[in-house]
Amino acid sequence: MKKINSSFWLLFFFLAPVYAQDKTIIYEASDEIVWAGVDRASDLMIILKSGEVQKINKEGKKIGSYLFKTPPTLLDPLDGAQSFYFSRPENTYGNISSDLTIATQTPLDPAFAISPWLVCPALHELWILDGTDFSLKKTKLKATAIGFETPLNHAPSKRIDDYISLREYQNYIFLLDKDAGILMFNGLGKYIKTIGERDIKYFSFIGEEIYFLSGNGIVLVDLYTDERRVLPLPVACQFALLIDDRIYTVSGKRVTIMEFKP
Repeated sequence: MKKINSSFWLLFFFLAPVYAQDKTIIYEASDEIVWAGVDRASDLMIILKSGEVQKINKEGKKIGSYLFKTPPTLLDPLDGAQSFYFSRPENTYGNISSDLTIATQTPLDPAFAISPWLVCPALHELWILDGTDFSLKKTKLKATAIGFETPLNHAPSKRIDDYISLREYQNYIFLLDKDAGILMFNGLGKYIKTIGERDIKYFSFIGEEIYFLSGNGIVLVDLYTDERRVLPLPVACQFALLIDDRIYTVSGKRVTIMEFKP
């Protein structure tokens, strides 16, 4: 076996992130966690298999919870003052209050899309992925009409269930295709590029980087330069969410919160 130079390990140790495992906090949910994300206030939001949505702060304290009949199809934590959700079975969307005590419910206008597959928020508007004609649509006039639509002609797959997440960030729209990667569009719905690889389960953002799990690491990609770096995972998990001074890892019913310095 080829001997690895000791300087390599010194360099790896110097460049690797620091996880303070002696200050680990464990939060146990009452059911399996099927989705996790963070809001701009650095709180963690999770969806349980039971349909319950919970918010947890970085000290491991539950801030609130809201029980839906079925788990929301899509949840966008937004800025922490409110969150957005979309329910495909009920064809409704709405906002959840910051303490998760109140959720609004608005039927999606059937004139917007024949088969709404994913819906996410823009500023006072909505992005809609129509499952019938495979088009991205954006509303206008405070979500009272369709402003424009663009077909997914570039898409490598035409199976609608390949598309599992939709989110706007920094005036771009990101569509997760589990068979290809994360498709990035500009504010007019024009395709720009594909980020990542197939079999990505989720994605999130920190600063100007998009990140996702791959193998035993967290892959971060700069949205503008395409520079890519990988952080080793402190524990095996299904979701890993980064904030400025913490990492949330989620597996099964358990959330592990560790101090983190990149």
